[in-house]
Amino acid sequence: MRKWLLFAGMFLAAVLLSAQPSKADSVVQYEMTGHGLDITFTLPQTFTPTTVNNLVQLHNITGTLFPGQNYTFGTIDLGLTGYAGGTNYWFFGSAGPEFGLLAPGLFTMNADGTVTLNGGSWALGDYHLFLGGNVHDYLLTARVINNGPVGTPEPASLALLGLGGLGLAALRRRKSA
Repeated sequence: MRKWLLFAGMFLAAVLLSAQPSKADSVVQYEMTGHGLDITFTLPQTFTPTTVNNLVQLHNITGTLFPGQNYTFGTIDLGLTGYAGGTNYWFFGSAGPEFGLLAPGLFTMNADGTVTLNGGSWALGDYHLFLGGNVHDYLLTARVINNGPVGTPEPASLALLGLGGLGLAALRRRKSA
């Protein structure tokens, strides 16, 4: 009986010492402002996208289009090169509806097929939109929102459940003896 209690105590100590809180993924909140637009959306910092024509695509992302107006973007396209080799362009289309950012260094393709967004200054700053033959400048800013650790009670709960089971087994054994 003492061996079982000693084993249960060592098991409980090992479980409690090895329990680590889980950590939620970080997200990147983007905001594009200029010429009456205030486009915002939030993306996970690392995600598995679909890829079409060298563009990384995410679907059904919610955000805002004009100040205070909620909006669902059917597709958000991210690309590493701009039109005709230019840099830092963005576009908006009605197919989807679609929003796109094109800039070198905007993201990194990982070997496992996921994409990690780069928050470096080379991917942020002034973006250009061709509209009616004119170039309009907009400012893209981003901030990484690190979600803190989220406590998970699973290891401790399992240890308590195991100790309860051992206690019931000990009581049953004692009554039968």
